[in-house]
Amino acid sequence: MRHVPALVRRELAAYFLGPMAYLVLLAFQLLACVNFVDLVESLSRPQSLYSAGNDPINLYIPASLGFWISVLVAVPLLTMRLLAEERRSGTLETLLTVPVTEVEVVLAKWLAGFVMYTLLLAPFFLYLPFLRHFGNVPFDWGPIASLLIGLSTLGLMFVAIGLFFSALSRNQIVAAMATFATLFVILVLFVIEYGGAMRRQTSWAEALRYLTVVSQVHEFGLGQLDPRYLALHLSVAVFLVWMTVLVMRSRRGA
Repeated sequence: MRHVPALVRRELAAYFLGPMAYLVLLAFQLLACVNFVDLVESLSRPQSLYSAGNDPINLYIPASLGFWISVLVAVPLLTMRLLAEERRSGTLETLLTVPVTEVEVVLAKWLAGFVMYTLLLAPFFLYLPFLRHFGNVPFDWGPIASLLIGLSTLGLMFVAIGLFFSALSRNQIVAAMATFATLFVILVLFVIEYGGAMRRQTSWAEALRYLTVVSQVHEFGLGQLDPRYLALHLSVAVFLVWMTVLVMRSRRGA
């Protein structure tokens, strides 16, 4: 695993050779600014805020439709090139001729994608100390830490999904579309199905709530760091990373 740090640096450098990473980072910065303004306006009306049973942190990220749409678009854009472009251009075969293993290459690309994902989240959390310091608005750091941990493990799973589909295709667009479709099911269809199950009061509504990502992040925002959710995210991520390694090995032997 001694080559992984160097490979991670290589991947991060590749991200910033083109305009894609800058555009995605700029979009998330603007979104964080808009969400922060909405949060400040909500805090200026605390009576209406809390009478509705809402929490400011959950209004800031988990309940933000713009945030989820941005994640739904950004993750496929950031992961589509990780292996698909390397295979299309033939640089993957060259990379594997040097003394590095498939496991090292996949781990490096997964970690580099995760670093980019955390950079997208950074603006949201960087605003909060200013709110506390300059606005003199006290808040509990526990839910913020819980939300950060939960979004991090979720990011590991999302990036692993994108990496897996990038390994399956030489075409970046195909890889991005497959990742988008999978995340759409996880982020949107599960919410719709869970809402329908709750209205019908079906026996499997609780199981759907456990699998619904938006519901999980809402609980993280309330400071409820359920280890079952973290285990689910990490288990899926590790499984998909290992499947990506197997795909690369099969391609290499073909």
